[in-house]
Amino acid sequence: MKFSLFSLSAVVALAVLAAPSYALPAPSNGVASYDSHRVVRVEVRNKAELQSLSDNEAALGLDYFTHNKAIGGYVDVRIPPQSFAKFQALNLKYTTLIDNLQMLLDQEQLEDQEYQNAFASKINVNSEVDAAADPWFQGYHTYADHQTWLATQISSNPGKALPISAGNSFQGRRQAGIKIGSGPNHVVFHGTQHAREWITTMVVEYLISQLLTGTDSRIPGYLTKYTFHIIPIMNPDGFVITQTTNRMHRKNAQVTSGCVGTDTNRNWGYKWGTGGSSSSPCAEDYKGPSAFSSPEALNVANYLKSLPKVVSYIDFHAYSQLWMVPYGYTGTRPATYNYMNGLAVKAAAALRAVSGTSYRTGDIYNTIYQASGSSIDYAYSIGITAPFAVELRDTGRYGFSLPASQILPSGVETWAAFAAILDNLQV
Repeated sequence: MKFSLFSLSAVVALAVLAAPSYALPAPSNGVASYDSHRVVRVEVRNKAELQSLSDNEAALGLDYFTHNKAIGGYVDVRIPPQSFAKFQALNLKYTTLIDNLQMLLDQEQLEDQEYQNAFASKINVNSEVDAAADPWFQGYHTYADHQTWLATQISSNPGKALPISAGNSFQGRRQAGIKIGSGPNHVVFHGTQHAREWITTMVVEYLISQLLTGTDSRIPGYLTKYTFHIIPIMNPDGFVITQTTNRMHRKNAQVTSGCVGTDTNRNWGYKWGTGGSSSSPCAEDYKGPSAFSSPEALNVANYLKSLPKVVSYIDFHAYSQLWMVPYGYTGTRPATYNYMNGLAVKAAAALRAVSGTSYRTGDIYNTIYQASGSSIDYAYSIGITAPFAVELRDTGRYGFSLPASQILPSGVETWAAFAAILDNLQV
């Protein structure tokens, strides 16, 4: 990685993508600024307060960092400075998590530059280097460098790793991945369905590194029992936007009514549009004009259907520290809920044993909120018996700007959880 993530050339090339979305800040030199934007945690105490939030979402330009819009719960919201006085006038109970989001993003960039100065020339792309000793996992990286890293893992492991692609994104970028193992039971997982969730890319790559070079004695058995299909960046267009023009971009790059992006995790073709998503193109949870109108979601769905026996599918997100199962569209739990949630409980226990990090488990609807058109509901609908939606670190202190110092700990603890799933799958 030779340049800052927000390199000038990339900004110029992608400035066209800065069409408005909800609460999109005015760009400075082509890059959205979040100066004086606050992130607050709102306690939802009653239906009237929930309705007040919903009624003022568009007018105040609120950007929901979490979507737990349930009575007795809370929701994390980014508020532009020009809307803060009006937000206070709603008389909602809230606590401030981040006083100035841009300061946090500036710190993220500073750490990235320090990482480049200290480690970039030392990154060893030889796949024989153990992940714990690899400087790759001490910083965040550009999209181009992620593609180079992935290609290197494949070329360094002939006969052990093969390239895969689910297809092309809206703007023509490959949804590139890697296939590892030779077992009859297929496991599919990916990161970065939501573009701003950078930690997911790194954790997925850590899992790749472990499968290729890890010292866990169970790995040889995993590689004969399972075949792993792994896509670090499911939403490459959105990911590039976050690195060039708008760090907080969530969706893909499709433009509708002047607003950039469809929420691909509300666009899958099972119970699409049945609640917990928006019909407004500017909303962060915009479901799209029709199911699978997003090529990114459609491609991965078709890839899943092309495999003979998928025993687990994992969609990694951030943040909130959750290991969840279907359903998202309804509060009625599926027939195999106890099996799926039992695996999630084992994963959370293994993770906690490593680092003390606590994850909650349960179905999406009853754990956080209603969400229709989600990836794991679709996966379950086509017969995948152990689909999971995972929300990685943290619980709001840093949110989507998790410090690079937490990449390796996140990877280590997630490997423990992942291994617990593999040890207990019914195949």
